[in-house]
Amino acid sequence: MVSLTNWERHANTSLLTHSTVAKALAPASIVRNCRAVGHHWRDSFWSPANTLLTFLLQVLDGAKTLRAAVALLLVQLAGRGQADLPSPDPSAYCQARRRLPLPVLTRLLRQLVRQMRPLVTDRTGWLGRRVWVLDGSSVSMPDTPELQKAFPQPAGQAPGCGFPVAQFVALFCWATGAIVDLAIDTLRPHELTLFRRLWHYFATGDVVLADRAYCSYVDMARLRARGVDCVLRLHHRRKSDFRQGRSLGTDDRLVTWRRPERWLPSCGLSRQAFEHLPETLVIRLVRISDTPRGFRSQTIVVVTTLVDPVQTPAEEIRALYRDRWTIELNLRSIKIGLGMDILRGQSVDVVHKEIAMHLLAYNLIRLLMWQAARVHGRDLHRLSFVGTLHRLRAVLPLLLARRGQRLAVALLECLLDWIATDLVPCRPDRVEPRRVKRRPKQYSRLNKPRQWYHHHPDTTGR
Repeated sequence: MVSLTNWERHANTSLLTHSTVAKALAPASIVRNCRAVGHHWRDSFWSPANTLLTFLLQVLDGAKTLRAAVALLLVQLAGRGQADLPSPDPSAYCQARRRLPLPVLTRLLRQLVRQMRPLVTDRTGWLGRRVWVLDGSSVSMPDTPELQKAFPQPAGQAPGCGFPVAQFVALFCWATGAIVDLAIDTLRPHELTLFRRLWHYFATGDVVLADRAYCSYVDMARLRARGVDCVLRLHHRRKSDFRQGRSLGTDDRLVTWRRPERWLPSCGLSRQAFEHLPETLVIRLVRISDTPRGFRSQTIVVVTTLVDPVQTPAEEIRALYRDRWTIELNLRSIKIGLGMDILRGQSVDVVHKEIAMHLLAYNLIRLLMWQAARVHGRDLHRLSFVGTLHRLRAVLPLLLARRGQRLAVALLECLLDWIATDLVPCRPDRVEPRRVKRRPKQYSRLNKPRQWYHHHPDTTGR
């Protein structure tokens, strides 16, 4: 059997020790978190440390298959001269992944997020404040009875023709681009319901940046009572009249909103708690009407509880709301760049582990980008996430295979230099249509369960 102690010692002398971006995934940290949740395992090759490392390789790999992940690990062992290798059959790894408790992954994710908090200072924050950016999205997964029961497919799809879909609200750090947490549920609850599950991350003085879906009087009033401010786009059902209220400048106005007359259970409060909300709320409307040449004319009204025009000038609020688009890019990095849009797990437990592992991998890449930006004096938001992912895929096997500490450090320095030189062009206000140029294959759509076509071969479309 392969020496487990030697493999973990070798991992400790490479990337997992010498890079600040991966200390949370060191074997000692994994073992410590496993013991904290009461997980016990037998002494075999597929220990929690090796299982989680292989899981990380699987998430980072473009193929995403169990076979590819095990092959990547065995190549590292064979390259180091190990003769007694485990079986290339991925079934043992698959069983070990099922045994690995989900709380271990969530604890590792929280530990990584805690390591990132000191990176946000008064200098790197927005006007000395910490800003949270959030938005909702969804992921699909294999069509199994267990997943269909936990995350039913959209109602408009016929039985047997759709896939289970889970919606989530993601919370990102504006300064670092790192993801802090996800609130996951079925498609039924509104995004605001999931958003309220993330409020325990907010502290006094924080700012929440989001789109119009989160522009709710109840939530703005409750957050303001906790000392948390909001910068949101005006909800499409609300009207803005810049002739009312008090003028603070051009396209900048203070107005007073009144509490809704009716209590609704969907507001997340009991009737008594709703009646204790303030009857009025002073908010600020900032209009964005500058349209770059060649773009469609559009006026955006931003709603905020930051009512002091001296501490928070209108131009700063406009610039901050324009940065809300970065969360769309971050979600694209997770779902398309890392491939989390279609999950592969066959059970609810594995699906949650798969999501947690994607978030860990995303934050590791973000920390690499942060370190490259800091060392080489680059703008973090100009660095390419996909470029960093591709370079990490290429360098990670070499880092794990290097015996000498000097070579590992030299490789990391090269990696940071390559990341810092891959700058995304600065194209403010660029708009790309959400349309696909390449046509799909000319196959008929599956409008009935697949088994129905087995008994009607003349309608298979072949």
